[in-house]
Amino acid sequence: MTAATSQATAMAARRLLAAVAWNGDPAPPADDATLAAAVALARRNQVEGRLAGAYPDRLAGELARVQRATAAFRCNLEQAAGRLQAAGVTPVLIKADPAEAYVYTNFDLVVGDDGWAAAVAALTPWGTRTSGHWLERDKLLVHPADGPAAHLHRSVAWFEVPVVPTGRLRARALPSCDGAWSRPAPVDELRITCAHAVFQNLGFDLAELRGLRRQVADGELVEAARAEAAAEGWRRGFEAAVATATWAIGRLDQGRTVPLPVPLAVPASLAAGLEHAAHLAGSGRPALAGRELVLRGPLVAAKRRPRRGR
Repeated sequence: MTAATSQATAMAARRLLAAVAWNGDPAPPADDATLAAAVALARRNQVEGRLAGAYPDRLAGELARVQRATAAFRCNLEQAAGRLQAAGVTPVLIKADPAEAYVYTNFDLVVGDDGWAAAVAALTPWGTRTSGHWLERDKLLVHPADGPAAHLHRSVAWFEVPVVPTGRLRARALPSCDGAWSRPAPVDELRITCAHAVFQNLGFDLAELRGLRRQVADGELVEAARAEAAAEGWRRGFEAAVATATWAIGRLDQGRTVPLPVPLAVPASLAAGLEHAAHLAGSGRPALAGRELVLRGPLVAAKRRPRRGR
């Protein structure tokens, strides 16, 4: 395959994925090469279930994989949350919607500092092993025998730098039907999605843009979230994230293409770290401010490095 052919296939795959996963078009015509490229792109954007659902015959294996993964997620969430509830801990599920297809290898549960010991004790017998990252000692992955791991968080933080206060998150969280777990209120969900882009991924995948589609159109919600982000020390970072998401959503709604995932601009990514570090230093947390500054440059460099494969 020549470079020109490869580029044309990639562009066709991007258009196909936007047509199916964004606009809901029913199975536009696609040759095998384009469909295969679209599957790879869909996986990078957490929307492979929507693509496979549009081509159930041609992508039967992919559709079955997504369905198995989603069922395992819902089962493991129910089991983990049930154990936590029995231990007196009601976790807040973030960055996941149980009503949607879910294929990620773990799901995130905020249990707070006060619920940490009880949560670890409750889930350790459920899992077969635990793991973590040396840069995020405030998180723990509990891996069960099958399906996604439960990812415990002391707070909404990235690289041990807290962003969204746990107290407010819990106070406004919306309980599940059985009350075993809860989900963030809209003002917190919007900030968490944007904070994930600002402090971790430096961009949005298509699944995240789908979730933001109605939120960024709600002026009152955006203004409320902006005010809280300002109090948390990352107003300009929040605004850059919302602007990027709004731009991408607008183009997709017009039937135009965007890079997927959609990256935040490098200057905005660097500035967000500086802004938040200045806030941390000014609020008497110089160690956290230093950590933010030390890690921001390498994070931006790593995320902007050309990717190979998935």
